[in-house]
Amino acid sequence: MVDKATGEVRFAVVLYGGVSLAIYMNGIAQELLRMVRGSSDLPDEELDPGETIYRQLSRELAGPRGGRKRFVIDIISGTSAGGINGVALAKALVVGSKDVAVLREAWTDKADIGLLLNDRAARIARLRPTESLLDGRHMYDVLRETIARIKGDGRPLSEMVDLFVTATDLQGVPAPIHLTGARLDEKIHKTVFHFAFDKARAEQNDFTPENDAMLAFAARCTSSFPVAFPPMRFADMPADARAPAYARFFPRGWNHEDRLFADGGYLDNRPFSHAIDLIPFRPTTLPGERKLLFIDPFPEERRPPDPVTGVVPPPAPEPVDFLQNARLAASTLPRTEVIRDDIRAITRMNNRLERLGTLQARWARDQRQAALRGQAMDEPGKPDNLERLDLADQVAAGYGQTYPLYHHLRVYDTTDSLTGIVARLAGHAPDSDEALYLRQILRAWRDDHFAAYHQPGRETESAFLSRYDLGFRLRRLIHLRAEIDRRLEPAPDEPLPPESVRLLRSVRELVEAELAAMRALARPGESDAGKLLTGDEIRVLNLQIGAHYGKAMQQPTLERRYDLARQVYEQPQIRPLVKKALAQQGRQMRTAFDKSSARIREGLDLLRLPELKAVYEGFHWHDVMTYPFLEGSELQEHAQVEVFRISPADSLLNGRPSKLAGIAVGAFGGFLSRDWREHDILWGRLDGAERIVAALMSDRSPEERQVWIDRLQNRILAEEYADKPGESRRLALLKAKLKDSQIDDDAFEETAARALGVKDAVALDLSRFRDHYRDFKPLGPRAPQIAGWSSRSMAILSRMIDDLPDDGILRMVGTRAAAALRAGGGLISGFARFAMPGSYWRMLADKLLYLAMLAGLLIGFLGWWTGSGIAKGGWALLTVAVALWLVLYVFGRWLRGRASLSQALRWLLALVALALMGIGLWTVANHLFR
Repeated sequence: MVDKATGEVRFAVVLYGGVSLAIYMNGIAQELLRMVRGSSDLPDEELDPGETIYRQLSRELAGPRGGRKRFVIDIISGTSAGGINGVALAKALVVGSKDVAVLREAWTDKADIGLLLNDRAARIARLRPTESLLDGRHMYDVLRETIARIKGDGRPLSEMVDLFVTATDLQGVPAPIHLTGARLDEKIHKTVFHFAFDKARAEQNDFTPENDAMLAFAARCTSSFPVAFPPMRFADMPADARAPAYARFFPRGWNHEDRLFADGGYLDNRPFSHAIDLIPFRPTTLPGERKLLFIDPFPEERRPPDPVTGVVPPPAPEPVDFLQNARLAASTLPRTEVIRDDIRAITRMNNRLERLGTLQARWARDQRQAALRGQAMDEPGKPDNLERLDLADQVAAGYGQTYPLYHHLRVYDTTDSLTGIVARLAGHAPDSDEALYLRQILRAWRDDHFAAYHQPGRETESAFLSRYDLGFRLRRLIHLRAEIDRRLEPAPDEPLPPESVRLLRSVRELVEAELAAMRALARPGESDAGKLLTGDEIRVLNLQIGAHYGKAMQQPTLERRYDLARQVYEQPQIRPLVKKALAQQGRQMRTAFDKSSARIREGLDLLRLPELKAVYEGFHWHDVMTYPFLEGSELQEHAQVEVFRISPADSLLNGRPSKLAGIAVGAFGGFLSRDWREHDILWGRLDGAERIVAALMSDRSPEERQVWIDRLQNRILAEEYADKPGESRRLALLKAKLKDSQIDDDAFEETAARALGVKDAVALDLSRFRDHYRDFKPLGPRAPQIAGWSSRSMAILSRMIDDLPDDGILRMVGTRAAAALRAGGGLISGFARFAMPGSYWRMLADKLLYLAMLAGLLIGFLGWWTGSGIAKGGWALLTVAVALWLVLYVFGRWLRGRASLSQALRWLLALVALALMGIGLWTVANHLFR
């Protein structure tokens, strides 16, 4: 069984980049999916224990309405590491997956540095240049296999899902900017792959198995971290994966096969804009709230506030040398974007919503006050022949002197919305320059067929509104829904009878279905153009209209642009086709409007709700009075947007980002140890659950929130440390704790239990984890592993340098310098392989150097004993062997991170000084004793 959904919370989720901290974000994605499943329409018996807690929370938050509150994710925007998790989460939501365990498996089993290093081809054959340290082809194969394995029961967990995955087009797509009387061309490098699902439109589903290869391509492109992975080309995909239909995901009109796509974090590491822009068009379908969650896996460490002032002091300024300045300019600053402007955009949206809501409430109060004083505002009925009335007729019918302003505003807004529909049919974005041009064509068509006042050969603008004004139909349905919601929220001392609640919920479902149908009219696909014109007619129209686009957009004023667009429209090849297409579009829209109105009226009559029917029928007058101050905005149907962050720094359990193992080695640490990956996934789940509860219960007390946080985190620990996998994770945590010098009773008891073979050790619940283990993370990889990876990495780096093309960066340094760079790369690589402690080459080098030292010592003493001249050669051999061993030792400590670069340089300088002192002593001794 499942309770009736009576409210909802809709989430837009933004996932930052973070290299191997993608593994931490995977834990958060798991909890987000469990949150959605737990509050969904799935029966209670299909939920696991963790999802059951979310189900109970959904009932708790339903309030006086009863039932449950749905938690829905309908917008996901990700970049780099976040893009991979965003792809997996979006597909899981659409296909109704039980979990994203396959992605966790991919991270834990296949995201190991030993498997990712780009030397597979070298062991077989050098078929192509080495472009990166890690194997991009292998990564794509893993992503494609993983995404294909995300399957479900076919019951989507959200009616609509929009996924945005950012990337960087290294060549850039040329795009014109039309200035007054001129055209400026620039290249756009920011790229976003947009995947959409709409349950109401069967053809709108980009998450089918046929699209798995493209989803994997987007995930691979967005995570092409520089040096680690090479940029990705569409042509690099296997031949069976390059479907022609994928062209729709790329900029229209440009060949995408050989374009290079790199990491999305180059230019858009915090992809808020895609989510913020779409939120106003993704309303709640039940009474509810709208939240935005952004996942920042790599926040800065928080500085404590001043104990006296309570203000966080700014960091002390540090000098920046020319190398640091170059590094900041080239990589660090571009990838560290501020989100202040994005948050301000949400704040502005919220402020506007608040103002509109206040105005609506005051207008309703004004009407009540006027009625109480016997001065009720008359609402003239809607004439049956409204389409034939012009503006003068409508003013005379009692609509008042301000009615023309309302009328003109509706005409302008309807022209805008119709332009958006036509632009989509033509394959253009509604906010593009092409759409601005098409609006002038549509304006010319409108002026040719409709007029505000009676004119021979033209219909009234009221007829234009009756066929094309989609906005009016949406506002009327939204107003009716608001009235239903107001009745569903009675005073606490006057509860509604159950039968009234049932009737109101039934009609609300009807209104919601009609709203979905109306919104679908505003977002047609290019394929829908075939319902208006034939293929040949569409090609002719596109060619003829497009030929004048550049000239029209360069006109200095809007009226000059309109004059040229009108000339274009009146051409004999264009005018009849525009008339035919828009007439057919008008017939389709009017038919949809009439059927929708008939269904609403029939439903209200069937449910015997005459008061609501009066609200519906009288909306025209309400719209006349309220629409002008709404300024044509659709925002009145949305709740304000609350913003929450999920990051390791926001955790109450442990708010130190350093608790994550993945931040080591420049955020590549997660690739070095399976124990580290398991550890970061655990913290992702723990932090994710905590911040999800904070977002859902933002209006509740901290004590109430903590109860639910504790329940979820206890369940997570029970799952993570259960069965065989859990035993290995717990053992890894215990090993890290035992390395600490302060071994407390808890660790001692558990160690003793294992040593004595006790099977039932005490459960690792939240209390024990908080008291004894939250500050520990598993031990890192061992020295031999590091040595092996370093040796292989140096060999790959050597090949990368050797394979640099002569016409690339090497052209800047010249032929001789390029040869020296290539040779130096090989020399440094080989030397590093010899210097890394624990490697085969280092052990071989040590043995050879020890033999050389012993030989030099024996030869030196033997020559000195016998008075032979070979003594000098022996001492020289000993000196060289010792010097080389010291150099390898110092360099090896630096490679392992045991010494900083400055320390290593000091060691080497000391070695040089000792060598010079030895040469000096040898010279003096020879001079004195010969």
